[in-house]
Amino acid sequence: MASERRPARAWRPWLAALLLATLCWPALGADLAILQRQGGQLHITDDVGRELRLAVPLKRVVVFNRYTTEFVRAIGAMEAVVGVDIDAARSGGYWPTVTPAMLAGQGQSNPNFEAIVAMRPEVVFMPRNSDWQKAAQVLARFHITVVVLTAWDVLRHERNVALLGELFGRQPRAARLNAFYRGYRDLLEQRLAGVTRQRVYIEEVGNYKTLLKGSGWHDMVELGGGHNVFGDVQIGSQLARGSVQGFAVDPEEVVARQPQVIIKLQPAQYQPHPRAFSQQVLQGIASRPGFANLPAVTSGQVYHLSYYLAGACSKIIGALQIAKWLYPERFADVDPEQVMALWLEQFQQVPAHAGYWASLAQWRR
Repeated sequence: MASERRPARAWRPWLAALLLATLCWPALGADLAILQRQGGQLHITDDVGRELRLAVPLKRVVVFNRYTTEFVRAIGAMEAVVGVDIDAARSGGYWPTVTPAMLAGQGQSNPNFEAIVAMRPEVVFMPRNSDWQKAAQVLARFHITVVVLTAWDVLRHERNVALLGELFGRQPRAARLNAFYRGYRDLLEQRLAGVTRQRVYIEEVGNYKTLLKGSGWHDMVELGGGHNVFGDVQIGSQLARGSVQGFAVDPEEVVARQPQVIIKLQPAQYQPHPRAFSQQVLQGIASRPGFANLPAVTSGQVYHLSYYLAGACSKIIGALQIAKWLYPERFADVDPEQVMALWLEQFQQVPAHAGYWASLAQWRR
């Protein structure tokens, strides 16, 4: 679990076969995202159903949300990115080509419109849980199009990646990324068939702040074979995906739902969290009032998970890690950190690290 760069590895046979498949898989269409292509014009629908006509391939773009920027880099189109939000701008080790001059705003709800206009992009990418409506209204005056594309949404991974491939003229690279993703999603579906799902309490950075249906992390738990113990909670008559990322719950209600597994998320950072930090987080959870007798705590099934493993490739690697925790006998030959290393080295072109997760059981041995 050391955090230094991992040495050259011998890939397991099933992983080597998957790698070969990613090179041979045919290019995907963008499903219903592409309505029509006319010469250098592409008529698309974005994540919120708006029909847009864009000149392609895109040459200058601003991207809000790290996951979307990762997808753009994974398909080999990073040279078109002229602006990013604060997450990419402050992570120099992970984004070596990003400079301070590329800062386009503090986040997806706080774009700096003056800076964006000065960058002269053709398109600004924003996820649907951003302030895209205001951005679209302001930037339209400068003939800059806002495209709503939500890379954190694991259920739209293939559609979004295929669309990016079409927009940047990187269809083969997009097909390779989708094959990588689809291979692990199919593996999860096959090996989790017929399992009795374990009850999972997933908690955001804030204590007793869980994640509901509509968030990508809820989907990650479900894809990994878990049952979100608060998956039945609904806000309003219809919860839009991404409208609520976290929801405060009563500590007594967590105890009442008797989770078999607890997963604690922590802020993303390319360098893994120190072991001492993980130990403090996990032991703090175990010592909460009423938690000592929870099935998750008595079995040591309490985990600290970095957003870097809970977001990479639209959370499919996080789902793979959850599946290995919950059903180790079914995933004995799968090493999620090895998959993460493949994502970092092959698709992000940065050195791989280990140690993006920790278990309470490590400090009980």
